[in-house]
Amino acid sequence: MKKKKLKEIESKFSEKFTLCEIEDSRIKDLKTKYEQFSAKPVQKINQQEQLIKDEVSKYAKDLREQQESEKQRITKSITEKEKHTERVKKTLLKKQSNIKEVLESNQAAQVFSAFQEFSEKEIPDSSIKTFPEETKDFIPTKGSLMTIKNLFGSLQKTNLPKGLPQVQLDVIKSYTTDFKMVDTILIQDDKTAWISNHDMLTLRKIQIDDTITTVQNIPVNIYDMSVTENNDILLSLNDSTDVSLLTKKTGEITHFLSVSPLVSGGIHVTKHNDIILGVVEKGGIFNLTDKSCRKVIIFGMNGKQKQSYEYDKHKHRLFTLPARITSNINNDILVIDRTSNTDGRVVVLDREGEVKWTYQGHPQVSVGDDAFNPFDIVTTSVGLVIVTDFINHALHVLSGEGDLLTYKVMKDQGITYPVSLDIDYKGQLWVGCHSGDIERTDAKLHVVKMSF
Repeated sequence: MKKKKLKEIESKFSEKFTLCEIEDSRIKDLKTKYEQFSAKPVQKINQQEQLIKDEVSKYAKDLREQQESEKQRITKSITEKEKHTERVKKTLLKKQSNIKEVLESNQAAQVFSAFQEFSEKEIPDSSIKTFPEETKDFIPTKGSLMTIKNLFGSLQKTNLPKGLPQVQLDVIKSYTTDFKMVDTILIQDDKTAWISNHDMLTLRKIQIDDTITTVQNIPVNIYDMSVTENNDILLSLNDSTDVSLLTKKTGEITHFLSVSPLVSGGIHVTKHNDIILGVVEKGGIFNLTDKSCRKVIIFGMNGKQKQSYEYDKHKHRLFTLPARITSNINNDILVIDRTSNTDGRVVVLDREGEVKWTYQGHPQVSVGDDAFNPFDIVTTSVGLVIVTDFINHALHVLSGEGDLLTYKVMKDQGITYPVSLDIDYKGQLWVGCHSGDIERTDAKLHVVKMSF
């Protein structure tokens, strides 16, 4: 008993150490982001300095050119005035000399003739062209600190770059089903959900209130399901080549498309109403051969194939068993790839089929017998990724880039053996669980409040 208690204490120490590792990752992330952020203000100051220098130089050059033009205008005016005055002076001296000669001649006829000549002519005016009265001068702006701030800019308060967000997960409601395991869950509206269990070959419509009430039981062996744009439900069936459609209005299940000879697996309808379907060859589980076919196919709502992904650019297989699929705000494809009965990973592809990142569990958690054992995956409205970890009774919350934000063992809140996930219109996380025993039929369904 003491050894058991010590093992439990050791487990708690391990969990706390994991949380410290995650916190350390957050600190390193913030440090990196701040170093990148802090370099930008200096870069912007340098750019602004150079910009203003260039603009000032350009403006000063323009002023110098204007001043030179003004100088040339005034100089030209002065030169013309000088020339005109010189010509007038010469004329006046000549006329003055002529009159003097006449006066000194004492000849009456010349005096009368000269008087008639000079009295009828105007004396040249030396002020025909006046001096300019205005010119231009440079008046420097009287600078002040405020003027420079307005011109250049200033340092102002702003928020630090956001590091990896803190995530809190709290169970706020729990329900008991009569299933051994809630294999899949789909929240259709605030009062209605669908859950399935392949052992019982049942798809069940439930009404959600203080308790859950069965509204309808449909005998069908569901592998996965996803809701369409018009609230119908697409169903991939266990060990079947078909995908079926459950119509909301009639409640009827009809054939939708076939992937024969392949078998349908994880299914997801994107926000753009595309269908993403995982497929494997019939009878194929984890043992891969050259003839194995493990891929993800994108279909339109008309059932026509748009794209498929099986190998990466290096001709390596992308998947072993694409068990669950979702998409995120960037339209990336996120796949739970099961690699064995107890192991798996998250594979994220862009729409070109390139692997953006993979996640195989946190190194402090996924060791030894307690390997990363993902069963389902969802993404939030802000792009965070949540994955169930069956063996460890845990939920892994990742950033959109695949960084672990938190690893939360939910056993102390009543969540054991988490299997299926969905997010309702309120942003609450629903977790369907295994009962923990093949003989028990009391699998739980939990509502989790997520705080970021």
